[in-house]
Amino acid sequence: MRDRSLKRVISIFMAVIFCSCMQLNAFALSDGIYTADTLTYYINPDTEKTDDGGTGNAEIGEGMCRSAVYEKALVEQQDGKIWVSLRMLLYSHISNIRIYTQNTPKGAYTEVKYSVMAENSTNDSGDLRFEVPSADCLVKTKMYVAPMGRDVCFYWKVDASTAQSGNADFVKTIKLGTKTTKKEGFTDISSHWAKADIESVVSKKLFSGTSDSTFSPDTAMTRGMFVTVLGRLSGEDVSKYNSGKFRDVGANQYYAKYIGWANAKGIVSGVTETTFQPNAPVTCEQATAILVKYMEYKGIPFKTNGSVTKMDSVSSWAKKSVEKAGLAGIISSQNTNGFQFKSSATRADVASMVMNMVNGAEK
Repeated sequence: MRDRSLKRVISIFMAVIFCSCMQLNAFALSDGIYTADTLTYYINPDTEKTDDGGTGNAEIGEGMCRSAVYEKALVEQQDGKIWVSLRMLLYSHISNIRIYTQNTPKGAYTEVKYSVMAENSTNDSGDLRFEVPSADCLVKTKMYVAPMGRDVCFYWKVDASTAQSGNADFVKTIKLGTKTTKKEGFTDISSHWAKADIESVVSKKLFSGTSDSTFSPDTAMTRGMFVTVLGRLSGEDVSKYNSGKFRDVGANQYYAKYIGWANAKGIVSGVTETTFQPNAPVTCEQATAILVKYMEYKGIPFKTNGSVTKMDSVSSWAKKSVEKAGLAGIISSQNTNGFQFKSSATRADVASMVMNMVNGAEK
């Protein structure tokens, strides 16, 4: 009897393993777009040690990891190449994100470049897309966590056996099947109040879309993005600049040299002496003050035929800049969320402010 029970347990176990392998192999061999669960590990799965000098308590560390990593990831596979999009949570509190993939089990890690596919201020998240050697390879992630005041290192991977067809709310990039004619323009701005300004900043290559067909006009603009837009507008050679004193600005981030340039020219300053918070949303009053400093740096004259805006919600340090920008016609009720200057400026708001400044200077 015991032998028959043992054989039955082994048979069930082997069947589960077989089915899991079949799921994984079918997933790995088929081109497609999938969402799958993520698995996180604060303790290095290979060495069974922590790698950032933090807590050695696996339960506490795992809870921290799950707070930073969304439960699902996007996996895209085409022609032998695989990309993963990881959604980082608490995005405004982290910076200098570095990602490393493991090429073989228990092997060495290679740092990889990633693209920020989407940012969501409501969920405080950012989606990072990068290529991986296999769908379920182990990924090491390092990042600076502002509230903790230090770097954190953890590991995670995609649970390929849970893969489901479809991209959910992730931005997909690869195109499968027959080729279709690309639609011109962004589908999410057709009736937007800032449509003309958005089309102008895109045509000037100051902004790009969040995908081939979307601009995400109502997504919050980050401080790093905003400074990058101004650097592009100015046509600056930023190659000689670096993030300098801002320890939360990674040297390899797309905005690092632009932040270094803008800080050196007195256009921006940090949130503190050593932090810039590049992934935090730029507020309407911050955007206004930075634009005024940019105009002063470029010698752009201020018009005085605009209207002074309501000042009751403006911080004392920003009042002079807001008054100048109001008179110059750069800001309005529309692009400041109804003169709510402490609110986050959206991509559409910034596009409007920038084009108001450009058009005013060209007249």
